[in-house]
Amino acid sequence: MLKGFAKVNTEVRREQITQAAFKVIAAHGVQGLTTSAIAREVGISGANLYRHFKNKDEILGSVADNIGAVLLRNLEAVQRGAAKNSLTRLRKLFARHLEYIEKCEGIPRLIFSEEIHVDNDGLKEKLLSAIASYIDGTAALVREGQRQGAINAHIEARAAALTMIGMIQITVMRWSLGSFSFPLVKEGMKLWKNFETCIKAGRDPL
Repeated sequence: MLKGFAKVNTEVRREQITQAAFKVIAAHGVQGLTTSAIAREVGISGANLYRHFKNKDEILGSVADNIGAVLLRNLEAVQRGAAKNSLTRLRKLFARHLEYIEKCEGIPRLIFSEEIHVDNDGLKEKLLSAIASYIDGTAALVREGQRQGAINAHIEARAAALTMIGMIQITVMRWSLGSFSFPLVKEGMKLWKNFETCIKAGRDPL
């Protein structure tokens, strides 16, 4: 349980509630996410929780915002990092993405839930918007690598970005369906090795 104090500023409390929602989803799925379960996880009363969020949907919106924000922060960190070779940057981004999800088992249980795909258009739009920006940034790294001569100039940058994200998605789905029984990052990096071989400069186009 997150330990609450009598006086916590609104921003901190909202973040605590959002992180508590991740934990509840990880343990019980989206269907098990209730405001009372979140309040217990934070260590506050239900009335206190409603001072910060109107309802469960608003909390789920904050969870979706958090996922998008972390993905884009990871992208920015890689773009501003010391690595100059864009192929190295892409590898770092791929690993960061997996590391983030491995630390937060609630993410796949939310992303693959009916709540996202059927029941909540607002939540879906939040995630689609963040994913679109993430794809654009990843594709930009691919194009930069092509200009550097590190990545095959014949491949289509956006398709490469989507393939990279698709590798993460299928690995995360296997990890989630398998009750998180294998190390996610280690498994994902096996796919990365083949992907890097396919996109690096010097390989004949398929």
